[in-house]
Amino acid sequence: MGLQVFRIENDGTTTELSTDGPIKDILETDQSYVIVSDEQRKVYLWKGITSSVRSKFIGAKRSQEIRGQVGMHYSVVPLDEGEEEQEFLDIIGGKTEAGIAQEIKAEDLGGKASGGHPLREKSEFDAPEPAGGMNIAGSKQRQSQNSGPLYTGTESMAPLTQDTQQINFEKIMQKLEEIKMPEGFERELIIIGNHAYSVVEKTQTFLGEKQVEKVIEKVGSIPEGVFFAENYSPRILSEGGRIIAIEFLRHKGNGNTKRQAAGKGTDKKQLLKDQIKSQLEKK
Repeated sequence: MGLQVFRIENDGTTTELSTDGPIKDILETDQSYVIVSDEQRKVYLWKGITSSVRSKFIGAKRSQEIRGQVGMHYSVVPLDEGEEEQEFLDIIGGKTEAGIAQEIKAEDLGGKASGGHPLREKSEFDAPEPAGGMNIAGSKQRQSQNSGPLYTGTESMAPLTQDTQQINFEKIMQKLEEIKMPEGFERELIIIGNHAYSVVEKTQTFLGEKQVEKVIEKVGSIPEGVFFAENYSPRILSEGGRIIAIEFLRHKGNGNTKRQAAGKGTDKKQLLKDQIKSQLEKK
């Protein structure tokens, strides 16, 4: 079985090692090594538990370079000491010393068999104390309490969610009626606040005579979407920097105007056809 062992040096070079015994005996826990196995077609990067970050970084680069030397059909397998796969342990002759669990004695716990931390005088499970000048919720040594209004439920938020200025529909309509309607226009839709009102014609019959009355009614359901107010002229009523109402005015002769324009367009087309026809007949 062909095996090669290379130790990663701090200067970026590698040193090939040899041994008559198991490979695990020459692997030091503070070093990184590249081990090439021809039988498994693998390039192992073995990293000791206490090996430096530099040696691990260099080892990653050198393992790829060695793979390029032995053949790209070899795969690179990085392994940390103590987490080796069984196939690798069989190659090196078993676990290294650092990869074998050891007994935990009282002196390893700072002389306390109860489990005290060796770097601290008190248990690491004690409750944390706030730093100077800091207040932590639930601390018995809080220097001050929160002050200010507290949220007590939805009722306390009601004044903040209501419109402070109530809309007086009758008063707004009275102002709109006082404003002279532009000649040739009539009101068809009004937006006041978040509501829309339309002008509806109601017909009543009295003693055989029909009477048409225009009334303003609130639009019950407004469809969702984006609407282009074509053929409408908006008029805005504002007071005190606030928009009170928006009217949409329609020209009374809008329908007739369209038909007249369409008729004029037809006449022009017919006139053009007649001119072309007469010119062809002259030829």
